[in-house]
Amino acid sequence: MPTPTHARMTQPRPTLPTPRLHCACCGRPFVRSSSRGPVPLYCSADCRTQMRIRQRVWSNRPGYAAGNTAIRPEPRFGTAHAS
Repeated sequence: MPTPTHARMTQPRPTLPTPRLHCACCGRPFVRSSSRGPVPLYCSADCRTQMRIRQRVWSNRPGYAAGNTAIRPEPRFGTAHAS
């Protein structure tokens, strides 16, 4: 078997410090369990459930609907018209 002219040096990959994430629900710091996929917003399944409930309640309030993004002026203030 021929000997290689130079041995391939395998160096370990430098490990980057894992950034500490903070839960969007409770604010607790947590570590990402996997580097695949998008960054999680919540630290646990309980927080995900809690935020789904909050989102549903908030979207049922008048003026907070997700599709209601248009800003409407109050009816008591009329728009000035040029005469």
